[in-house]
Amino acid sequence: MATDDVGAENENPDAPKEDAKPDAPAEDKTVEIGKAGDAVAAEPTPKSAPKPAQDKLAEGAAQSPAQTVAKDRGALVPIIAAFVAGVLLVAAVTAVVVFYRQASNRGDELDAHEAATAAACNYGKLISTYDPQTIDEYLKKVDAASTGDWKDQFTKLGQDLKGVVVDAKATSSTYDMQCGFQSGDTENANVLVVIGQTTTNVNIAAANKPPSKVELVVVAGLKKVDDKWLVNKFDLPILKQMGN
Repeated sequence: MATDDVGAENENPDAPKEDAKPDAPAEDKTVEIGKAGDAVAAEPTPKSAPKPAQDKLAEGAAQSPAQTVAKDRGALVPIIAAFVAGVLLVAAVTAVVVFYRQASNRGDELDAHEAATAAACNYGKLISTYDPQTIDEYLKKVDAASTGDWKDQFTKLGQDLKGVVVDAKATSSTYDMQCGFQSGDTENANVLVVIGQTTTNVNIAAANKPPSKVELVVVAGLKKVDDKWLVNKFDLPILKQMGN
């Protein structure tokens, strides 16, 4: 009997079993990437470089070494040009300064020549114009316009000249004066002086003769003293005669 029951149970497999449990759902073994606690964490995706940087990198990679050198040289061209322009500018300024100084020095020399020539002419007129009434003033003016050995010489002869002028009632004036610069610089000069001189004295007047006219040629030496041209050489024939 028991055997038959077992067989009956085996013959009916669809009959529910007393200890049978409902099937458990299959375990979900799916792993979500990126969540905390996962067995394998996903690596972050690398970010690509910005486009302008990519373009520069691509451009640099595409250029050959020769092109790179040429580009560097091209970048130096404005710098070299600016340097050359600066050198040329300095040279031009230097040339202008040198030219200006030379022109200025030349101008100073010309001014000195003119001033010395004018001083020689004034001195020639001064020393050739005298009379008995103004002889003392004459001597003072000539002395003030003289310097050096000539000044000493004229001072010694001045009183003798005064005696001759007073005793002979001599007078002198100029009717012509020509002066020409010969040589010198801004401190010293030699000037040729041609004096047209008219003279008279008591003897000429007594003889009813006209005043005599003579031309004297003198080389006047001048020296600049305290911005003033003074005569340090002036050889008048009358003074040579008096000295002898």
